[in-house]
Amino acid sequence: MATTTQGLQALPADLFHLLSAELSERLDFPTLYSCIVASKQLANAGAINALYRISHYAPVKGGGEGLPLAEQELTVQRWSILWRTITLSAFGRTINPYCRHLRFLDLRDLGDLLDDDKFRGQIAKQFFKGELAKFHFVMQTPSKYGRANRLDTKKIISAIGNEITQQAPLLEALSEPTSSNILSTALLDWAPRLPHLKSLDLWDGRALADETIRNLLHAHCPNLTNLRIYYSANEDADHQLATFISGMQENTLSSFENISACRIGPETCLALSSHGKSLQSLKLGLSDEGVQALALLQGCTAVETLALASFTPSPDLKATHNDVFLEIVEWLKNCRSLVDVSFTNFVSAPDLLLPVLLNKDISLQKLQVNATEGAMYVVKDHHDFHQALSQQKRLRSLLLRADPDPVTRDDLETLMDAFCSLKDLRELRLTRISDYFSDEHIGLIAQQLPNLEDLYIGGYGVSDAVFTHLTNLQNLKVITFSGVTSFTESGIIDFVSQLGEGNYGLTLSVDNADPESAISPESQDLIRDVMAKQLDGRFEYQLLRDPEMLEFDSDDSD
Repeated sequence: MATTTQGLQALPADLFHLLSAELSERLDFPTLYSCIVASKQLANAGAINALYRISHYAPVKGGGEGLPLAEQELTVQRWSILWRTITLSAFGRTINPYCRHLRFLDLRDLGDLLDDDKFRGQIAKQFFKGELAKFHFVMQTPSKYGRANRLDTKKIISAIGNEITQQAPLLEALSEPTSSNILSTALLDWAPRLPHLKSLDLWDGRALADETIRNLLHAHCPNLTNLRIYYSANEDADHQLATFISGMQENTLSSFENISACRIGPETCLALSSHGKSLQSLKLGLSDEGVQALALLQGCTAVETLALASFTPSPDLKATHNDVFLEIVEWLKNCRSLVDVSFTNFVSAPDLLLPVLLNKDISLQKLQVNATEGAMYVVKDHHDFHQALSQQKRLRSLLLRADPDPVTRDDLETLMDAFCSLKDLRELRLTRISDYFSDEHIGLIAQQLPNLEDLYIGGYGVSDAVFTHLTNLQNLKVITFSGVTSFTESGIIDFVSQLGEGNYGLTLSVDNADPESAISPESQDLIRDVMAKQLDGRFEYQLLRDPEMLEFDSDDSD
């Protein structure tokens, strides 16, 4: 042991810091932990720093959903120990000052832990033991047995967060717990402690409605570049959000996202344009008013990732608001750095995207057009859009959902020509748009796109014949048949037997098997066993459900 220690001391400290940084990049928690417990020198030469810098990615977070029950409880226990250790370190009650290495204070994760139904009994008792007993706040709630005590999670999280922020000088990211607005008050005290804050994730945008908090963030968090908001119910949310964004130093915001209703409108869009040279990721959830306000984003031309979602089916902008449509098209044409584009519930998506696809200065890697049933574009009306897809040769991911009815042979040929020209595709997910594909169509896609790793496809009368060509996909990891299929046990097992190492971990899903040619439960189990043994894979199988059939509860039957 002495020789090993001397050997470590002979090596330059910078080497250990580089090693720790590399392990951190790889999220190699076991090796970093081993370094810390094996040598105090390694621990102090970057290993502890690296481990807690990435603690928000710890595999125990989330409680191990999907694991057997016993393993889930063990994972929740370890999850609680992680948070207990971080909190204790804020009081100097741990061997090392772990919280001083934190970069991300994920209070949403802490809230998830406290709300987990396995965080009770001995696990909860151990968490609130000793120094942390002061955080054991409860509240009384009505129950069928009278009144019951339950954890006051909002008060607990606020108190723990208050302690950690005082002892975590390197924090760069902060998230607000689900269904909570604790930051609308906490930031009054916390903002001055967060000089390195780069990312703020708000569950409730109410915090930005407070002028004092806005001013504190502007004054004390000059490095803030990423803003994410789940929702904001304030009537004046558009103005308040715009005031905060426009009050930031110009061209500093690099990422903005809202998930649910935030009343994004003209003011916010204009404010975002003041960061036009820095804004690289823009993800907006919009009402009808917000959709029309997109025309005001003319300055945001540095965007690389763009996701636009309408909460309700948006009107056909080209037909009903042509002036707005033309202005949005002009903006998109000037976004020459676009790499990842997603439109949801935009009937006009093909028309808006057509100039983007044809622009030789734009090279997309991912494109998604999604919609609910009432907002899908109609395939037959957009041959030009489908033909233009072939201009984007670097596409690696294509996800389309569209209404194929009524379909013609020309429609299908146009689609096949477009898809088969995209040789770099790794992911191809075709929902509804592929309803009329046959074995031949699916086989041709498999022949022409050998790099596919993830394929989601429809079709009708799909049979074992497709497997002949699917064996060519040497990197296939996920394949889902959403159309009506008539596969057999022997056909699937023969397919699986021809796959190789590149298909290890394959998930094969059959979502709408024809009941008249259904694979028996025994045969399904056999297929699962074969896939598990040969590929460590999974097999999922569901029969087509007849929408005309009524479902009855067993209590209603004779």
